[in-house]
Amino acid sequence: MASLRLTRRQWRVYLIVWLLALAAVTGALVGVAAPRLFARPAAAPARLSGGVIINPSVQAPAFTLRDQSGAMISPATLRGQVVALTFLDTQCLNLCPLQASLLGTVQSDLGSGAHFSVVVVSVHPEVDTPASIAAFAGAHGLKSGYHWLSGTKEQLAGVWDSYGVGVQVANGDLAHSSIIYLIDRSGAERVAFADVPDVASVEGDVRYLGSG
Repeated sequence: MASLRLTRRQWRVYLIVWLLALAAVTGALVGVAAPRLFARPAAAPARLSGGVIINPSVQAPAFTLRDQSGAMISPATLRGQVVALTFLDTQCLNLCPLQASLLGTVQSDLGSGAHFSVVVVSVHPEVDTPASIAAFAGAHGLKSGYHWLSGTKEQLAGVWDSYGVGVQVANGDLAHSSIIYLIDRSGAERVAFADVPDVASVEGDVRYLGSG
């Protein structure tokens, strides 16, 4: 996989996420260039357990993209749900399968009655077809009800940038940041996890955000 050149701002958040989340995956690529992560509340909610705690007044950046079934999805269409938002590639052999498996486990453990949605924004639209998405989701445990979003490179680049995700292609290989955001039922960003956090932290935070 190609190396990813990170900006100074991305490296700052890289270090903060690793120190707070204690997420260690060898060879991980983490580049969250999002200044809003530093606007944390004076006293973080006691029951949020993982990742970087984000100021609850920060709304998730708006976008509208088409999912694998053709539906148009935006953060606004998912109000009332706790949303796990991540950025994956169906051909990735490193962190993408691990993140998908983690989110599939969270879906299973929380059950179909939970107000919880998984949203994936493609970082490799050329290969993320409905067929490859279905195969990847089935292989890594994502349950029905997830939304895998795609669009033109220009549309996707705008979303990547607004969520601080770096994507780079070199010598035919694609490298990208690995991050999972939790967005609460009102559409506010609340937690950012680097790489592959532990299941208990994600599930605990989803339950807490869903109870509000």
